[in-house]
Amino acid sequence: MAIISFFNVLPSLQIKVIFVIIVSEEVILMGRELRRKQAKKDGKELKIEKVDESDKASLRDFARMVAILAVIGCLVYILSGLFITRELNWFSDKDNANTQTNAILASATFRQNAEEYYVYFYNFNEDKAELTTAVEKLSEKNTLYRVDTSSDLNANYIGDKGNNKATTLDELKVVSPTLIKIVDGKIVEYYENSEIYKAL
Repeated sequence: MAIISFFNVLPSLQIKVIFVIIVSEEVILMGRELRRKQAKKDGKELKIEKVDESDKASLRDFARMVAILAVIGCLVYILSGLFITRELNWFSDKDNANTQTNAILASATFRQNAEEYYVYFYNFNEDKAELTTAVEKLSEKNTLYRVDTSSDLNANYIGDKGNNKATTLDELKVVSPTLIKIVDGKIVEYYENSEIYKAL
């Protein structure tokens, strides 16, 4: 019963609210119109209202906020490119940059287009010139992909003990350095540390 009486009263409240809003707008309009007529009668020109200083300040604050967010976004991109994904090589020397061609993530080890290829897992930042040079000779005749074991993105696949019988990505564990030969998505040869020289 109380709900029904509330809905019966509600339309009259809406009419009163709408009437008050309309009346208040007319009062504002009439006040502005009366001021204009009075100014015309007195022979004075109407003054153009100036933009509030607070509006200018809020616009300035908004522009500053957008600029600060853009700078923060650029910094996050640069820092993640340098230290996490390592796609920006600003601090590496030319020799190190040349050895990183065909670099892939460890998660892409079994997903390459070639039917037969090698994947060389090693730390891009370590200087093992003799081993790297030997592996480079292997890449002259075969497809060779490189995985950076120092990257945080590959950390799940690097361990103290390798799994040479891995058939899926979930089972893949390697030590640094490791050379794997993959044929048709399966590991057929697996070499760790000094054993890599046997493959060459």
